[in-house]
Amino acid sequence: MRFAIISVTKEGSTIASEMAQVLKNDPTVMKVDVFHKNVKDTLKSSFYDYDCWVAIMATGIMVRTICPLIKSKLTDPAVLVVSENKKHVISLLSGHLGGANHFSIKIAGLIGAVPVITTATDLKGKLGIDTLAYQYWLQVEQPHLIKEVNQLIADDVKVELYLPKRFQFLTNHPLINRSYQIQTWDESFLRVSLFCNDFPSEGGSNKCLDLHPKRMVAGLGSKKGVTVDQVFFAIRSALQHLHLPFERLDALATADVKKDEEGIITVASQSNLPLEILSLNEIAGFENVDCTPSTLVKREFGVPGVSEPVALIRAGKQSRLILKKSAYNGVTVAIAVSRD
Repeated sequence: MRFAIISVTKEGSTIASEMAQVLKNDPTVMKVDVFHKNVKDTLKSSFYDYDCWVAIMATGIMVRTICPLIKSKLTDPAVLVVSENKKHVISLLSGHLGGANHFSIKIAGLIGAVPVITTATDLKGKLGIDTLAYQYWLQVEQPHLIKEVNQLIADDVKVELYLPKRFQFLTNHPLINRSYQIQTWDESFLRVSLFCNDFPSEGGSNKCLDLHPKRMVAGLGSKKGVTVDQVFFAIRSALQHLHLPFERLDALATADVKKDEEGIITVASQSNLPLEILSLNEIAGFENVDCTPSTLVKREFGVPGVSEPVALIRAGKQSRLILKKSAYNGVTVAIAVSRD
């Protein structure tokens, strides 16, 4: 995620600097930029360059500034407002699909504040369908139905949620059980059914909202001779940063110099995940601004890195890192996800 923190006073600037320092050490954060004053010009020129804006100022300033800039709940970045006394973090814009509710809880935890969340499903202790999509990296195919689904959930109506086998882990999610009537099926995507008729051409009304999983790949690097337990521990530890289970992964990837590592091979086999091998030439020709080069890897293998580029390459064109490389006892993990 890319964060922008903006302030207007000296006190706010101090808070912004402290917050940025903590966020830069978070493996799920790719970039943090801090701005001071010039709120209108800064937001106008850079509003869509970041996933989340954190404004340390009066709420009214941000409301008046972002009104001409917002386009759609499907694309607008998250916007938070932090009070200068550090008592409250307000989720102002894009609470669900943009992740503002999630980020407000995250930032509040960093500074010891109270998150202020006003979306109806959350106030009822339910999980909106767009929040489900955000948390588990799902592409919403019929976004015009989001409002209708969430209204039913807020009104205490349990809509039917069809889960493929690999998403059975969601059956243990307490908020999902409070919000949906769980069904299982053999398709590869999730579906919310609002009295769905599979034959709308015969007079029915197609009221289905489909959620297609974005491709998620864990890129792996390692020391020689790592064990199965080491690899499992590393991947699970990495996924904990994203609050995701192992089952959410679509594939593992590594470089050809690691193709014979028994620990990696066995983990892929036991997890029923494909292990996708990339040549050093493929990695050497790949560039992405989010990749962090390693002098050690460069010296040993002639490429700037392994885990980050292989994850991004195998996740697909225009994919993004959602967890930068993190080392766990001899195993390095990075996680990337496709754009759609």
